[in-house]
Amino acid sequence: MQIQNNEAAENQLAQFIGLLSQTPDSALRDIAVAKMLDKTKSNRANFDYYIKLYENYLYDGNSPLRNDILYEAVLRYLIKTDVLTDLEKEAYRPVYKLILRNKIGKPAEDFSYALCNGTKQKLSEVKAKYTFLLFYDPDCPHCKEAIFQLRETPELVQLFSQLQVQIVTVDPSGDPKRWKAHLPELSDSWINGLDVQRTIMSSNLYDLKATPTMYLLNEDKKVLLKDSYLDQIIQYLVNSKAR
Repeated sequence: MQIQNNEAAENQLAQFIGLLSQTPDSALRDIAVAKMLDKTKSNRANFDYYIKLYENYLYDGNSPLRNDILYEAVLRYLIKTDVLTDLEKEAYRPVYKLILRNKIGKPAEDFSYALCNGTKQKLSEVKAKYTFLLFYDPDCPHCKEAIFQLRETPELVQLFSQLQVQIVTVDPSGDPKRWKAHLPELSDSWINGLDVQRTIMSSNLYDLKATPTMYLLNEDKKVLLKDSYLDQIIQYLVNSKAR
């Protein structure tokens, strides 16, 4: 039977995602997603509708609810389900492989970037208690806003200094002319790099579906927060200071 009320269906899925986010066990999340989607298998239109909703909520770069951990369960189901053809399943495998990278608690993918003085540096060479890794597009308005906040908010500057947070900005586009033109917008106290070879994007080292993309890493360059928001990173650091 075709879904009659899209708004009601979307609300129900949003509630389901809320419950799913409170389930710490990945096996239980897989079971819950499988049971939910199995109920839609008899109607391909319904099935496709929910799959698209999951993508919009959990994977879209502009969704405030995006969550790779939850989307993993959806992708595992899609790769195994008998609803999709082998060709349809293949479309999801690269996405699944990508979101498994840089998981919380795991080492961040290492890469090299050029500095404004012409030298090269690796992410793993950054010495700091915390590394705030910011992938950005110099022309992106949201990036400019985040960069302005980080540079011009005295409370943030002080907090980051106290907690030994090193901000590392990386322009993954590989365009040196554009990158250098926007360097004055960045702080001299940050490490500001350019991925000249575009290795990050060509090798899919990080999932850069939207900019800015932010990570918080610990001293050993393990991921503390993945594809996060500035407010979430600030809250994490404030809490760590209080401990």
